[in-house]
Amino acid sequence: MEQNLTGKKILYIDMDGVVANFEKGIKQYLPDWDSLSEDDRGKKTDEICGSVDNFFLDLHPIEGAIDAVNKLSNKYETYFLSAAMWNVPQSFTEKRLWIEKHFGNSFRKRLILTHRKDLNIGHYLIDDRTSHYAGDFKGKHIHFGQEEFPDWSSVEKFLLG
Repeated sequence: MEQNLTGKKILYIDMDGVVANFEKGIKQYLPDWDSLSEDDRGKKTDEICGSVDNFFLDLHPIEGAIDAVNKLSNKYETYFLSAAMWNVPQSFTEKRLWIEKHFGNSFRKRLILTHRKDLNIGHYLIDDRTSHYAGDFKGKHIHFGQEEFPDWSSVEKFLLG
């Protein structure tokens, strides 16, 4: 894949579980999260995210995320690529406001909300999951939180050399 008009490679970064600490946010309201089945987690997540004001906006950044994203944006044309919760309409707005809260205007109009991450063209996608077709992304899927890329330090080392 060739570089785009800016001469930089394209980097997409997921939000929840990659830059925003979604799990910590959920566990504030659901301490037994780890013991629940996948089905129960889904139901409870929808309930919590749909009923807690500013749930997404108030998520804490993951350690090292803000600094790493700012560094990476100097080398890559960087976008946030996230899936908002269809049944939680406020998640669309709160994700946009979260970006502004933590990055100011440096990522203005660089948020893409989709449930088909594989349709975006780019070189790299940093995502903690393979859902929403992240596992089918045509560039390199940097599987955040896994053995090869357990944290932002490992991601920086890989992408910044």
